[in-house]
Amino acid sequence: MPEANVLYSVTAAVVLGLVAWVAVVLKTAKEPWARAPVAAARTADVAIEADADEKADAEVKADAEVKADAEVKADAEVKADASGDAKA
Repeated sequence: MPEANVLYSVTAAVVLGLVAWVAVVLKTAKEPWARAPVAAARTADVAIEADADEKADAEVKADAEVKADAEVKADAEVKADASGDAKA
């Protein structure tokens, strides 16, 4: 059966190709076991992001308070000017 010989040679070539591919991948692979676990790193990132969000929220609130104070002072000055003009 000549078809069987062709099938054996094709199968052998595919298997050798896969073995060579696995060898290359393992040879060029980085060492993931040398790094910190991903779950611990994400937990730390989330905590840092939460702190950054809280700081940003505090800054926005402080800016809003400063603007509100400036508006109140401006309104008071306008009223003072208006009452000063009425007296004159």
